Amino acid sequence: MTARVIYQPCSDKIARKNLQTTILNPVRFSDVQDLLDPELRSELRLAYPDGKLTIWGLASPKTRNAWLAMNPGDTIIFNTNTVITVSACFTHRTHNRDLALKLWGWADASTESTWENIYFVTDVRHHAIRFKAIQACIGSAHDRSFYRYDEAQSAAIFNHFPHLDHDFTPTEVTLEEARQDIKNQPTDGTASQSTRLEHRYIVRHLFRNKPTSHCCICLNEYPRHLLVAAHIKKRSACSSQEKLDIENIAIPMCRLGCDPLFEHGYLSVRDGIVVKHPSREMTQATANYVETVLGKKVAEWGRKNRKYFAWHLDAHGFEPGELAGLI
Repeated sequence: MTARVIYQPCSDKIARKNLQTTILNPVRFSDVQDLLDPELRSELRLAYPDGKLTIWGLASPKTRNAWLAMNPGDTIIFNTNTVITVSACFTHRTHNRDLALKLWGWADASTESTWENIYFVTDVRHHAIRFKAIQACIGSAHDRSFYRYDEAQSAAIFNHFPHLDHDFTPTEVTLEEARQDIKNQPTDGTASQSTRLEHRYIVRHLFRNKPTSHCCICLNEYPRHLLVAAHIKKRSACSSQEKLDIENIAIPMCRLGCDPLFEHGYLSVRDGIVVKHPSREMTQATANYVETVLGKKVAEWGRKNRKYFAWHLDAHGFEPGELAGLI
C-alpha cells in the first residue's frame, strides 16, 4: 500500500504548545499506560521499545474520516506559520478522551471538547520547507484543516521532497517484488532514482525498522534519521544486473560525515579497511574527520560487494597508475 502525506496545521498558539509537549518532547510510556486499552498497550510497547511515545490528537469531528483513513507509514507534515518544520510517521490511533485530557487538557472547556482522536507517530524529523512550495508541486491551495492527500499528490510530494519519505512499511517487501519494481522502470534513462519498493527493501534489509543503527564507516550508533542507505556504486552507473543485486549494493552510513565524504571520494574502502584519498586536498576539519575513521574495519565488506567498492576506488582515483617517465 502506497504511503500518503497528511497535512497537519499547527500554527495557533495552543497547537504549537502541544507540538512542543508531545511531539518534540516524547511522553513516557509509563506515565500513560494505565489509560490505554490492553491490546494497544501491548502494540505500543513493541513499537516503542525505548518507552517514549510521540503523540498528537484531533478535536474537530470534521477531521474524523481523514483520521480513520490513515495507514501505518503515512507521513504527517506539521505546518507551523507557513513552514513545514516537522514531519513524522504514523503508526497507531486510538479514540481516548481520558488520555487527551491528561496530555493536553481541554480544547474548549465551555463545550468540554478535547483532542480525543489520537494518533501516535515515530521518526520525528526537522525541516524548513515553505508550505507554498508543497502546494505548488501538487497544485493545491488547501491550508486550513487536517487533510490526507491522495496517492498522486503524495507521490508528487515525495518526489520533490524525498526527505519527507519516512521509509516505513508495515509489511515486508520481498526481494522478488523489489526486483520486479526495478524491471518495470522506464528504459529511456528517466528513472534516475531508485524505485520505491527497491528503496524500501534496502532500508528494511539494512535497518530492520530499528530506531537506531550503526554507520559501517565510523562504527558509531545513531538514530535512524541520521543514517542513510548509501549505494556503494552510484546507482546511475550500475548495469541492469547490478541494480537487481539490491541485497549487496548498499551499506548504512551516517549523515554526520561518512556518507558525504564517501560520496565525494574523500574516503573509500580497500580490502575491508577505510582508506583516504591519496591526493585530494582537504580542509583541516575534513582531514581531522577522515583521520578518525582511517583504518577502521568495515564488517559489511565481503565477497559479494567488493566489486562495488573496487568501482568506488577506481572512479574516485584511489588507484593512480605510475607516470610514464618519458620526456
